Amino acid sequence: MQVLSLAMPRTGTVTMQAALEILGCKPTYHGYTPLYNIDECAKWICAFDAKYHNRGPLFTREDWDDLLGNYQAVTDSPAICFAEELIKAYPEAKVVLVERNIESWYQSFDGMIQEMYNPMIHVLRLLDPQVLGPTATMFNYVYKDRRGFCRTDNKDELQHTARTLYREHYAHVRRVCPKDRLLDFRLEDGWGPLCEFLGKEKPDVPFPRLNEGAALAERFKEFQKRSMLLVLRNLTLVGVSAWVVLLAVGWARR
Repeated sequence: MQVLSLAMPRTGTVTMQAALEILGCKPTYHGYTPLYNIDECAKWICAFDAKYHNRGPLFTREDWDDLLGNYQAVTDSPAICFAEELIKAYPEAKVVLVERNIESWYQSFDGMIQEMYNPMIHVLRLLDPQVLGPTATMFNYVYKDRRGFCRTDNKDELQHTARTLYREHYAHVRRVCPKDRLLDFRLEDGWGPLCEFLGKEKPDVPFPRLNEGAALAERFKEFQKRSMLLVLRNLTLVGVSAWVVLLAVGWARR
């Protein structure tokens, strides 16, 4: 583990993932990584249960290695929910906090709130226990758990407290991280301060400028499509099973 990029979601986490991988920190773990590695959701759920609900032992360095040992950097949630734990578990890793204008950030973050509190997610979660079930459960600990990271299970309340959560998270990271391991960074600063801080040579390519909302929407759309295919398969299996049962009952009565 080389870099812990612990900024809030919608602060350019996709851009940071791309930048860190260009610098050789590959792969970099992003919030959408577990959507393609569903088995990892169970491990995150165990970590959330232990930290926020006192169910099970807190994660050790060995546990984090089991989950993140194949990655050289992390960014976005769910990793940021364990900022202090990861800072302690990986003392060799540098920590980067990407700042963004808080009002601009909130406008983007509110879109994520709308996605997380979409009632259709709950319906699809029940119909797709293989993919959407585990991922929705994992992200519920972040956005929809009163004892979790955002400390609420209410959309209106989260919209009201989001800016406070943003400020508190940044203050917490700065408080628990040794100053010589921490870089306060803005994406517009480009390669210079980031490469100097990480001890990396400046690449011969422009600093990535990815559209966060569009990139995440594309990933989410792809994930929803995969989930919907499983829902259709599950409904088809249920329908066929019901038809077979009805056919058998009718045959028995004759």
